[in-house]
Amino acid sequence: MGKINVSWHEAHKMPDNPSEQQRAEWHYGHALNCGCRKVTPSIQALLDSHGYTLPADAPGLASGVQH
Repeated sequence: MGKINVSWHEAHKMPDNPSEQQRAEWHYGHALNCGCRKVTPSIQALLDSHGYTLPADAPGLASGVQH
């Protein structure tokens, strides 16, 4: 696990019963702004299916996940 961005987490709560699009948006923002955990293969698949491409230096990719 990496360093958590507490202020980002406080300002960006996952909605209750999120749609798949809301989940993809949240996880994309999370990977860009917080390094508390790496992007898992299932989250990467969700992002891919909604057209999100993470830059190589995204904090959520710090653990070696590449896209």
